[in-house]
Amino acid sequence: MVDQDLPSTPPAPAAPLSASPVPSLEGIFPRPHPSSETLFWLGAAAMVLGPLSGVPAILLGRLVLREISRSEGRYTGEARGRLGVGLGWAGTQVYTLLLLYVLGSICEPVALVVLGAGVIASLAIAIGASATGAPQPFGTAARVSRRAPWVTYPAVAGLLGVGLAGFVTKHSADERARVAALAACEEARRSANEALDASSFDRARSHLQEARRTCVEGAALQDVARAEADVDTKERETVQRRAEEEAARRERERAEQERERAEREQRAVARFKDVAPAIARHLQVASARATQRRWEDAEIALSQAELALDELRGTDVWQSERCAALVAQVARLRPDVDARVEQIRQRREEEERRRRELREAAEEKQRQMREAAEERLQQMREAAEERRQASLRVQCCDGTLSPSCLCARSSYRGCCSRHGGVCGCEE
Repeated sequence: MVDQDLPSTPPAPAAPLSASPVPSLEGIFPRPHPSSETLFWLGAAAMVLGPLSGVPAILLGRLVLREISRSEGRYTGEARGRLGVGLGWAGTQVYTLLLLYVLGSICEPVALVVLGAGVIASLAIAIGASATGAPQPFGTAARVSRRAPWVTYPAVAGLLGVGLAGFVTKHSADERARVAALAACEEARRSANEALDASSFDRARSHLQEARRTCVEGAALQDVARAEADVDTKERETVQRRAEEEAARRERERAEQERERAEREQRAVARFKDVAPAIARHLQVASARATQRRWEDAEIALSQAELALDELRGTDVWQSERCAALVAQVARLRPDVDARVEQIRQRREEEERRRRELREAAEEKQRQMREAAEERLQQMREAAEERRQASLRVQCCDGTLSPSCLCARSSYRGCCSRHGGVCGCEE
C-alpha cells in the first residue's frame, strides 16, 4: 500500500516546452482497484459475521475509496467499494443493536442507558443542525450526520428503538414473572390451607415456605406469617388431642383386658371343675399302667391329663392347690414313663432293623439262586446249540447234502467231490 499523501505513481519528468506531452495508457484504460473486490466481499460477509467482518470492511473501505479518488481516473470500482462499506456498516450496526437488545431485555439499566444514548445523540444532532453558534460537540454531531446520514440516522434510530424495545421486553418479562409469582403464591397458600385442614402439618409448612418464597406483596407475606402461627397452634392442639385420645384408648383397652381376664378366669374355674375328675382318672390310669409296666398306655393317659391341664395354664386356677397337686403328680410320673417309652421305641427300632437285615439277606440269597439257575439254563442252551451245530451235515454246491460229512469237522476234504464241492452247512 502506498502512502496516502503521495500519488500512487511517480511524477513524469518535465518535458521541454517545445515537446508535445505523451498521453498515459493508465489514464486511457483505467483498471479496477486491486482491493475493491475484497472490500465488497468483506462487506457482504458482514451481513453474516457482523463486526468480525464489518469493521475490517469499514477500515479497508476508507483506504480504498481515498486511493480511488486520488488516482485521477486510473482506478475504478468506487461504486462497488461504497457498496461494500455500506454493507459493512449495516452488518456491524445490526449485530451491535441485536446485542444491545439482548442485554437490555436481560438487564433494565442497560436498556435505559441505550435509550438515553439514543435520546442524547438525537438531541445533539437536532441542536447542532438548528441552532447557530451551538457548542462544539453539538456542531460536530450535526456535521457528522450531514456527512454520513446513511450511517448516523440509522444508528440513532436503532439506539432509540433497541433501548425502548429492550426496556419494554424486560418490563413485560418482569410483569409476567410477577403474575406467575402471584399465581404460585396463591396456589401455595391454597395447598397449605388444604394440608392444614387435613392435619398434615409438615406438608402445610412446606407449602408455606414456598408461599414465603413466591409472595412479594406485604399483605400476602403477613397472611403467610399468620398461617405459620396457626399451623404451630393447630399442631399443638392436635398433638394434645391425640395424646388424650391415646390415653383414653389405652384406658379402654386396659379395662377391656381386665374384663376379658376376669371372664377367662371364670371360664377357667368352671372348666377346672368339669375336667378335674377326668384329669384325676387319667393320672390314676397312668399310675396303674406304670405299675403294670404297660408304659405306652401310661404315656397315653398321661398325655391326656397334660392336654387338659394346658387349657388352664396362665390362669389363677393354675396356682390353686388342687391344680398344683395334679401338675406335681404329672411331673412325678413323666420322667419314668418317658424313659420307659424311649426304651420300648429303641427296642422296636432294633427289632425292625434286624427284621430288615434278615429280609434283605433272604432277598439277596433268592437273587443269587435266580442268577445261578439262569446261568445253568444258559449253559444248557449253549451245549444244546453246540450239539445241534455238530450234527449239521455239509451242503454241496448242487444243493444236495453230504451223507457222511458233518459241519463240525475241521477238514472237508473228500466231501461233495462229485457234487460240485462244499458250499455251506445244512440250515
